[in-house]
Amino acid sequence: MKNISRDLNHYRFATELRVRLSETDAVGIAFFGSFAAWFDVGRMDYLAHLGLHRLDGPVRDLIPGAVVHQTADFLSPARYNDVLIIHVRMARIGTTSYTFHYFIQNKRDRRAVAAGALTLAWLDGAFRPTPIPQEFRDTVSAFEGADLSSPV
Repeated sequence: MKNISRDLNHYRFATELRVRLSETDAVGIAFFGSFAAWFDVGRMDYLAHLGLHRLDGPVRDLIPGAVVHQTADFLSPARYNDVLIIHVRMARIGTTSYTFHYFIQNKRDRRAVAAGALTLAWLDGAFRPTPIPQEFRDTVSAFEGADLSSPV
């Protein structure tokens, strides 16, 4: 997948989860649809880590995450009861959208399981794209540093 780093030095945050039986198929391998939920776990844990998981103050009437694009490369199987490490970074903040990158590894053997990206649009209460609040932008920029791309 283009531009999704597998270099752990590019990721400043990671979270873990255990593959549940309901996330697997009849032979115990993770169903591809489970990865969307796992990316979302990574996104929400990342935002919580930065204190951006609650909407309050002037942003409470905004919708900070309508998914507009998702991609995933499946690199090796994840199986029932595997513990996965979801490495997360915000790769880009635009004017009204932002993109997360993910790299998932098996915790036991550090095998690459998947890489992916998720782009979300920031919307107002009428579901129209609206500029990302400066507080959100500043907090993410301070955490990600020079690895974050922004509009020129």
